[in-house]
Amino acid sequence: MTQQARPKPSIPLTADAFADHQETAVYWLASSTILLNSYGTNILMDPTLMFLHDDDQESMVSEVLDDDQIDYMKFLVRPPIFASELPRLDAVLLTHADVDHMGPRSIEALAAKGNIFHGTPYVGRILREQGVAEEQIVTHGIGERFQINDITVETTEADHPWQKFFPEVYDYVYKPEDCCGFKFYCRDCVIWNPGDSLLLNSHFHHQDADLIFMDYSEDPTACHFGQKDAVLLSNYYSDQDIIMYHWGFYDAPTVGWCSADPEVIRPQIVRPQRFRVLTRGKIRRLLAAENKVLPERRHTAYLINQLDAAGCSVK
Repeated sequence: MTQQARPKPSIPLTADAFADHQETAVYWLASSTILLNSYGTNILMDPTLMFLHDDDQESMVSEVLDDDQIDYMKFLVRPPIFASELPRLDAVLLTHADVDHMGPRSIEALAAKGNIFHGTPYVGRILREQGVAEEQIVTHGIGERFQINDITVETTEADHPWQKFFPEVYDYVYKPEDCCGFKFYCRDCVIWNPGDSLLLNSHFHHQDADLIFMDYSEDPTACHFGQKDAVLLSNYYSDQDIIMYHWGFYDAPTVGWCSADPEVIRPQIVRPQRFRVLTRGKIRRLLAAENKVLPERRHTAYLINQLDAAGCSVK
């Protein structure tokens, strides 16, 4: 296992991040937490943006349980915004029910503001157990499409049965229909977040994506893309921009599912300038490219505006 990645301090998120700037932008906020703002439609994915207690500012103890299911993990850096500080969003999307993707205190804070949650039927069940009102829960099958304002969202296949490696601890193993990815058909681009998953044949059928969030882990028992699969998929989509996630947020150097350093695989990436290792809270703008419409796609391609002064490791 390589040395744990040490992230740069987060860039605080302000109200401006949620405004309509007539563009599509993404922000990586936490291990797997992503904010998408497309022309003023704000969608949050997989929130873990709270301390365990409000007075944990110095200890940095997060709301996420460690693998031992006893201790709580510590943040390496403060989140760029806390769930309790977020405005009401257009939707909260959950790829699966792991605590590092739907932190209990984050879900509570978001539910209190009336947010609508989308996920698989199993995710819906867990939300109900956490006290979220039925009218705030919308469930979807794999391959289903639905609308969030003018964004078409499609659930994509994922397989994340990590519990099978710990039968003495867990009596339920995720079924394929319990987890998903999300694909966003925005006004000017297509964005795909595959979620946590083993590499699947269906993952090679998203050529229309312009930007792909890449799940990355070094732990073979965690059912993520490991180094080999992350390189394979990144190079298969050699024209797409890649943003790495699931790393560098928790102080857990021996926990492979959250401590991998994506810079380790950069030398193996074709056209490495498109391989993005972001600073949390840093905007990444997706701009429609004029006169570059691909006939088989209903959207334009995009150019990434490389406003990199705040420390994104774009090389």
